[in-house]
Amino acid sequence: MISIIVVSDSYAHFREPVEEYLRRLKGMVEVKSIKPEKSENPALIRQKESGRIRESLEKQKGLVVYCDIGSEILSTESLAHMIEKSKITHPNIVFVIGGAYGIDEIILASYIHKRISFSPMTFPHSLAFLVLLEQLYRVEQIRKNTGYHHG
Repeated sequence: MISIIVVSDSYAHFREPVEEYLRRLKGMVEVKSIKPEKSENPALIRQKESGRIRESLEKQKGLVVYCDIGSEILSTESLAHMIEKSKITHPNIVFVIGGAYGIDEIILASYIHKRISFSPMTFPHSLAFLVLLEQLYRVEQIRKNTGYHHG
């Protein structure tokens, strides 16, 4: 099973495509949304959001992949390979998309097994969530050899 933990209160700007990919991935992907903290203090926001992410991670065992700007950028094929290889030792893979100020490294460092980036650019949470959903759908289509992915 693949899970996604995303800190976001909505994906209103991308509602239709997000719902479409969730429909296509039904039964393959589970999503847990965490409401963003409201505060003037970015460190406090990171701390509280990371605490809620940690609570979710403690309930789910698996390979934890943090989607983080500046981390390793994978091709779709490399992502597919990583997921297939990970399934050998981890039946569950959990992708984490942090909040607007990122995560509190002290709280979550021991949970994160791998870090990946979609691009050197910064994306809004809802767009990063949509990109991840599309890539997971693409990975599934590669696995099924459907022709959706044209390499």
